[in-house]
Amino acid sequence: MAKRFLSVLFALLLVIPFSAFAASAADEVISVGKSYTVEYYTPVENAFPKKAYKKEKKLTDGVVAKSDSMSDTAWAEFYRGTAVQVTVDLGEVMAVTGATLGELQYSSAGIWCSRYLEIYVSENGTDFGLVGKTVNENLITQTQRKRIEFKVTLDKAYKARYVRAVFSSDVFTYVDELSIFGGKDASSAVSAEKTVIPEKEIAGDIDGINSVCLMYTATNYTPETIKPYFAYIDKSGKAVDTMFDAMLFLGMPVTSSADGYMRQNDMKSFVSVAMSASTNMGALNTVVGQLKSELGLADDFKYPIFFSVPNIGIYSDSFGEIDGQKVPSNSLDNRTKIVKWYIDYVEEQFAASNFDNLTLKGFYWFAEAIDYVRSVNESELIANFNDYSHEKGYKTMWIPFYSAAGIDEAKDLGFDSVTMQAGHAFNGGEEVGTANALACKDAAATAKRFGLNGLEFEVDCYVNDYATRFEKYVNAAYGAGLMDKGMITMYQVGDHLYQSSKGTFSRSVYDLTYEFISGKYTEYAPVIEGDITITVTVGDFVREKFSVKDEDTSSAKLEVINLQKVEGLYIEAYGNGRINIEAANAIPGTYETTLAVTDGTNVSNTIKVTIIVVPAEGDGSVAESNPGEPNEPNEPTDTEDSGMLMWILIIVGAVVVIAVVAVVVIKVCSSKKK
Repeated sequence: MAKRFLSVLFALLLVIPFSAFAASAADEVISVGKSYTVEYYTPVENAFPKKAYKKEKKLTDGVVAKSDSMSDTAWAEFYRGTAVQVTVDLGEVMAVTGATLGELQYSSAGIWCSRYLEIYVSENGTDFGLVGKTVNENLITQTQRKRIEFKVTLDKAYKARYVRAVFSSDVFTYVDELSIFGGKDASSAVSAEKTVIPEKEIAGDIDGINSVCLMYTATNYTPETIKPYFAYIDKSGKAVDTMFDAMLFLGMPVTSSADGYMRQNDMKSFVSVAMSASTNMGALNTVVGQLKSELGLADDFKYPIFFSVPNIGIYSDSFGEIDGQKVPSNSLDNRTKIVKWYIDYVEEQFAASNFDNLTLKGFYWFAEAIDYVRSVNESELIANFNDYSHEKGYKTMWIPFYSAAGIDEAKDLGFDSVTMQAGHAFNGGEEVGTANALACKDAAATAKRFGLNGLEFEVDCYVNDYATRFEKYVNAAYGAGLMDKGMITMYQVGDHLYQSSKGTFSRSVYDLTYEFISGKYTEYAPVIEGDITITVTVGDFVREKFSVKDEDTSSAKLEVINLQKVEGLYIEAYGNGRINIEAANAIPGTYETTLAVTDGTNVSNTIKVTIIVVPAEGDGSVAESNPGEPNEPNEPTDTEDSGMLMWILIIVGAVVVIAVVAVVVIKVCSSKKK
């Protein structure tokens, strides 16, 4: 009987773990109910504040959308961001074998499914390795509204506590569920090799060109209005230095076509306006010739200009005739043929214009994002544009809007210069909100992340506080080091920079632009002189000062930051150097806090503020320990010792009783057998 009992017990001990292994090794969904974090490759909370990510639990709640309606509550909405990174915490190291991602494709509503899904795994939450990826750019071009599921099956089981899914987010991306497959038993799984992503740097200038101003041809610049862009004009009206290194001539599409895409005759008309003998390029050519000697430029100096390539759409009717044949813009080959024809035509017309003071430096791709939903060939069309321009010895430019689709592959497609918009100069729409000042820093950081060339300055003098908004661009570019090693393009509404030079709008915009592009701009951070000590009596209030200076900002504009609270004390501090302390409920002792000051862009050194709280007169209370420091852990009390001893005795007694019972059972069984 005893042997049979022990045999059954032993068998159970073997079966239980084997059953657990059999269950955990199954390829099942292991992500339901797990927590996760979300990050965007290009942050959106500052550029599109109304579309900032709102934390929720939809991606791992096990609920899949019941319909292809965008109103289905299972969908989690993401807005732009280049790519969304979702990191799921499984709670423990498991074996991961694959993943699926459910999305909605509804292109007519601006909801574009992702173009790719990447899966990374990590055991420690720090070192991630890419273990699987799927790419399907055909899905995004589909016009039918439907739910799409991406699937990544790994080549083997990988050990992971953290699973990271990265998927493109070009406009709106709707996701209902991220499912991670695998099992709990990771004994036979392997560790992933860490994926190292090289850190990129700002690409810098192109052939010494650090600044380019956008000149919209509809303005019809005259020699007078174009002069302040080529030369820096002081307040007396004298040209004292050069201004922008180059200019980009471009225009909004002007066409009678219902689809808005310019045809051949539309493009010819645009080139004609841009290369007018008396305005735009003609006016610039005149001004350069007049000011060469005055600005100390060589007689053979030629000012570089870039020219815009209009958006090349897809349509079945004829674009026009190329090589004697009508060409519809309905295939990659034909669209590439149109691009090449246009570059050749601009080149020919520029040569025929005989601008003896200008040189055609290159071309600008007008579309501000890659329209992946249009066709699977959009990236290839852009690559063809860059290749042909380079074959002919020209440089290429692109200026995408913030978080535009395609910025992550812009350099791989061959652009020589890519500068990032921020959008802070303009009032945003009701749907996404107005970009705040931090969007400028985000744009500069995004340029660095993807190895772009720099930032686009933007100004619209019809917007309230336009001068202050413009300062934020300059602050962000300076802080990112773009003045020394980056490239700046300048967008203006109409001729607002000219109007600024004349004083019609704030002259500060024009002067600040010159200071930056000429390398003369500088910023000063506020400086606080030394730590301070303040004594205050319990129940009393004191007002003291600390010394703060800023070379380029008045004290009225300075603000205190990083002021640490102290329990029992009420502390107020101001950027002008005043600090107030109230000790109504404080315990006598010595306290410490810190503070720093900012001018809105730069931050001062951090100082230590020591606060000595003394008892009120007649109050004999004395603090037992320094309130500003944590007390030592309490030693165990006699009561705690007695309780602990009692539990030890109970446990020992229980073990003895169990042992005695076991012996008695064995003896009884043995006597029965005899």
